[in-house]
Amino acid sequence: RFYLAPDSHRGVLVVADMPPLAPERDYQLWLIRPDGARESGGTFRVDSGGYGTLLVQAPQPMRQYTGVGVTAEPAGGSPSPTTSRLIGGTFEQARDEY
Repeated sequence: RFYLAPDSHRGVLVVADMPPLAPERDYQLWLIRPDGARESGGTFRVDSGGYGTLLVQAPQPMRQYTGVGVTAEPAGGSPSPTTSRLIGGTFEQARDEY
C-alpha cells in the first residue's frame, strides 16, 4: 500500500510478503509522472518476514504523479530503473461523493 496526501511531497509505502534481497541489492520506489518518466522515491529493505516501510519525500507534490513502481536495484539505488517492475499501481483521484 502507498499512502499519500495529494498536496504534500510525502508518502508512505508499506509492503508485505516481499522476499529479502541479497546484501548488494535494495528495493527502489519509483514515482511515475504523466509522461511515463520515473523519479526515485528512495530505497528500502524488508525484514526476514518480507515486511518493510519507506517514508517518501518526493521532489514534487504527490498530485504530480500518476503512480508508483518498485524494482530491485544495486544497493543505494539507481538513477533510473534497471530491472522490471515487481509491484506498483496507479493513483486514483479522490471523489467528493458521500
